Amino acid sequence: MLVLVGCGPEVSEEGPESPLDKEQAEERVEEHITETATTALPESLELESFGGGVPSACGSNPDLVTVSKRYWLRGLESEDNEEYVEALHEYWSNNGYTVVEDLRPDELFMHVRNDEDDFTMSVRESAQGSLSLGASSPCIDPTGRVSSS
Repeated sequence: MLVLVGCGPEVSEEGPESPLDKEQAEERVEEHITETATTALPESLELESFGGGVPSACGSNPDLVTVSKRYWLRGLESEDNEEYVEALHEYWSNNGYTVVEDLRPDELFMHVRNDEDDFTMSVRESAQGSLSLGASSPCIDPTGRVSSS
């Protein structure tokens, strides 16, 4: 099951927003998640995959897709979720991400965009108190083709 928590930049009808192919986008999604989790969160963290990995349509252009992946953040104390989300906010703010949406204090949810490659990330607390972390690519052509407009 693919869970998208926010869309990337506005979809251009002219072509992909990134020259990456599907495999490169998948690698970059994993890099964003791993770098963020291992840098901003405690060593006790374990990532448990639960969503994504299947490209989904991107806007109205049927040739473009976005690649996403989500993980449960296991091994963390749920009573400290606010501190973990704040640690992610600090990491993202200091490492080239722009906050797109921050629903705190009403909800533990934050959505950010990387200023360099337009990949997006989000953290969300479930109704059961578990945190999840995800990343999504901008719109890509799965083959890596860049259209000429």
